[in-house]
Amino acid sequence: MKRLLIFGLPALAVIAVLLFWYTDTGAEKQSQQISALEKVGDECDLIAEKAAMNLPEALPFQKLEKAGRRARVLEDCMHDRAYIENPAWAKFAQPQAQKIAQTQHLSYSEAYENLRRKGMLKFKTAKDEPVYWVMPQK
Repeated sequence: MKRLLIFGLPALAVIAVLLFWYTDTGAEKQSQQISALEKVGDECDLIAEKAAMNLPEALPFQKLEKAGRRARVLEDCMHDRAYIENPAWAKFAQPQAQKIAQTQHLSYSEAYENLRRKGMLKFKTAKDEPVYWVMPQK
């Protein structure tokens, strides 16, 4: 009986701790699963960042060139993986671009392009706006 208490109780405690650890990490993994869009978006964002990494940005036009290249490479990468611009996002962004253009004294095209470049970097769905990238309907 003493032997059972000496060896059995610690063994049960170890088993209980392992079961708790296993169920706790299993729940954590389920909550941290990422969508296919987030995975592809992160990959393409990394590719775009590497493509623009070595460009100089000492002058203002060089900063614009770097941002333009990064956006173009990201867009090409997403298109290669069969994602397109969400038409609902475009409808959502047009009134916002008009407001921004008026308040910041920019052209509509520049305001829309700035919104587009910000939107294409968001890969998680938000409650108040549609996601920029979607798979085409077949």
